[in-house]
Amino acid sequence: MPRIVASTLLLLVVSCLANAVAGSTETIWSSVVITRNGDSIPLISEDLTTLTPLGAQQLFEAGAFFRDRYIAPTTFGDYIINGISTYSIDNTQIFSISTQDEYVLASAQAFIQGLYPPLNNSFSSEDPLITSLSLLANGSNIAFPLGGYQYPFLYSFSPNDPYNIWLSGQQGCNGYFASADNYFTEPDYLATAAATEAFYTNVSSSIFGGELPVQDISYKNAYYLFDYISYGYTHNQTIRDRISEDELARFRTLADQREFAVNGNLSANGYTQGDRIRTIGGQTLAAQVLAMFQNNLDSNGSNSKLNVLFTPFNPMISLVSLLGLPAMYEQFFGLPELGSSLVFELFSGQNVSSDKFPDPSQLQVRFLSRNGTNSSMNLDLYPIFGNPEESAAISLSDFSNSISSICVPSVWQWCDICQSESVFCPALTNSTNDSTTNSGDSPASKPFVAGIIGAIIALAFAAKVLVIAMLCFRVRFHRRPKPTRRNGLGGFKGAEKMASDPDLTATKGGAGATVIGKGNGPDHERVGSWELGDVSKAKDFGARPEPLAATRSSFEADEDDIHGEPVKVDDRV
Repeated sequence: MPRIVASTLLLLVVSCLANAVAGSTETIWSSVVITRNGDSIPLISEDLTTLTPLGAQQLFEAGAFFRDRYIAPTTFGDYIINGISTYSIDNTQIFSISTQDEYVLASAQAFIQGLYPPLNNSFSSEDPLITSLSLLANGSNIAFPLGGYQYPFLYSFSPNDPYNIWLSGQQGCNGYFASADNYFTEPDYLATAAATEAFYTNVSSSIFGGELPVQDISYKNAYYLFDYISYGYTHNQTIRDRISEDELARFRTLADQREFAVNGNLSANGYTQGDRIRTIGGQTLAAQVLAMFQNNLDSNGSNSKLNVLFTPFNPMISLVSLLGLPAMYEQFFGLPELGSSLVFELFSGQNVSSDKFPDPSQLQVRFLSRNGTNSSMNLDLYPIFGNPEESAAISLSDFSNSISSICVPSVWQWCDICQSESVFCPALTNSTNDSTTNSGDSPASKPFVAGIIGAIIALAFAAKVLVIAMLCFRVRFHRRPKPTRRNGLGGFKGAEKMASDPDLTATKGGAGATVIGKGNGPDHERVGSWELGDVSKAKDFGARPEPLAATRSSFEADEDDIHGEPVKVDDRV
């Protein structure tokens, strides 16, 4: 602990000195900002997990914070990204991407509203492009709706898209699932579960009031319980009155321990020795950071000036663990605060002209973190990869080499490490060669190109299987009767649900929750940000979302008789 305190004090000195001199002596060319979602409805609630108004405000304020640093400074020194648009969004300069989780995607929208607020009259008059677009031939001036609201490109990909892995490396990764499941048989888990049994038992009735089964109020569900209680402590006076600050802090500490064990453990392996599989989300995220800087270099600083990535906490825990931060700074052990940001800045020093893009040998990278969205939260500088605190900035070459040592650089390698069953993996893993490695499965690929590639691969593979089945095995499609709606939770993983996976959902009115599907294995949920409710809310890393109900359930007509009367034209007016 003394070492951590001393490190923190030295860090503050370094940060203050950097803030004092850096603004006027360097040029920022690109920044990658990775941000956690804001306050949202708990994952084990019966209601859909959506962003709350408080969460939207948190992310709006986070966006405004980074606008103040990179775009239109009022508080910071001169940290403006070179050549970035001041008032209107230039989507060649801004790259924004989010997971498909509703509460994360909404967080991204709120953040960008703060980053580029509505173009009201005062802003519009300063932007020649907007002024010219708003002025009509008759002399009138027409602003965008909602007071000049701006429309950013915000990318989000389904789990069936290969580009999705760069932001959600855990999703669909069987190796990660298997290793994370093993945690529940490890000595650390068993010891902690036994030591905290009395704590969870004592608070089960006073805090949860029968809303959750007693057997599920344990360290096994540490994050979900903390998520539920933290939300109630903020939004529900009854829950706030039932729990002390010390009890809330202990719920948080146990959640930190549990989530770091399954997302930040560098010694745990999957199917390959040394693959550090529990940090797979951080490994793919690291590759995305490097790709964004490469895009900026390839365009001589014109594109990917500001890259904003939005995700739940899991990949963030993995990434900081890979960067070596938890060993030196205890605030990186466990959950980042809501709205927290991890930042990588690409910049050149005082001896480099800002008039033209510098040679890569003149570029440096630094890592910063802002743990929360309160106005008192600073953007602090931290050394990475074991570098000394007084040398937090490293050359782009050293950064690239270090990132390359911890990242997964291609889709096919991810498929191989994870033993994934994702729809795009069979075509990639069965035809792995040098050309595959270098032809489009890099995170530097454009999102829409990656999406098209994934769709073509999936369709071609499915079509081949379908044709063979129809010709050789006389497979035909028939309309099945519409199933009767059933009550109950149905399972948080749907078809992928394992026998050992319970379903835990807090019901309204204190009616209780249900645990389903206990098998011979350890009763536990999947790991990370997984939903423990019904399949209609499978919005997390472990569960692939079910498709929406189709308007027709087969290729055939509603009636089996193909010789019936043809459809008649209804020519009424």
